[in-house]
Amino acid sequence: MNNKLWLVIAGIAGVAVLALGWFLGVAPKFDEMSAANEQRASVDAQNVLHQKKLDALKKEFTQLDLLKEQLAAAQASLPPGDDLSTFLGELHDLEASSGVVLTSFSAGDGQSYVAAPGETTDPLVTADNFVAIPIDLTVDGTRPQVIEFINDLQYGERLFLVIKLTVAKSADAAATEPDSEEAPTAKGYVGNISGFVYVLVDPAAPPPTPTPVGSLDSTPSPSPTPGQ
Repeated sequence: MNNKLWLVIAGIAGVAVLALGWFLGVAPKFDEMSAANEQRASVDAQNVLHQKKLDALKKEFTQLDLLKEQLAAAQASLPPGDDLSTFLGELHDLEASSGVVLTSFSAGDGQSYVAAPGETTDPLVTADNFVAIPIDLTVDGTRPQVIEFINDLQYGERLFLVIKLTVAKSADAAATEPDSEEAPTAKGYVGNISGFVYVLVDPAAPPPTPTPVGSLDSTPSPSPTPGQ
């Protein structure tokens, strides 16, 4: 009887030792393994995201030259300063290619952009960074020459919006020959053009020195950034 009792006690003690060993040794290891697996899964997921970003960057890098060209074109269309000297140079290039004579040029003060009521605009374009500069200019030439100049002006490097345009014979030509659409090569036409060039202000750009407006010189000193 005593031997049986001791056997029962020994059995219970063995079970207790096994249970204690489980809770003190094996179970924590399982918990650590589970935590390690979860952590590895999280790291794997992050690695997948990083790889996708890396692949995207590699793809963009292959297009770096194209992106630089697009940026240069955008900056030519919407420079960070009024850049009237460059614009005047473009006008003289158009003058030479079309055959007209640029007889007058003037630029007004920059106007902060204000969206029309109900107009949907990019939230990055604001009155603080987008400026419209009014431009008035006059050219002389034949009617086709004047029309060619105006067309090229609207599709030139610098974004230019025509808001008012008149093309008519000059007073001298009107006094000496009839105003006829049958003579498109007749000299003596005058084109008066009013519109806007635009500036996308770069807050990081230092303000340059003033440009005298009204001059037909294509190489005046750089002009200040509107709004600064």
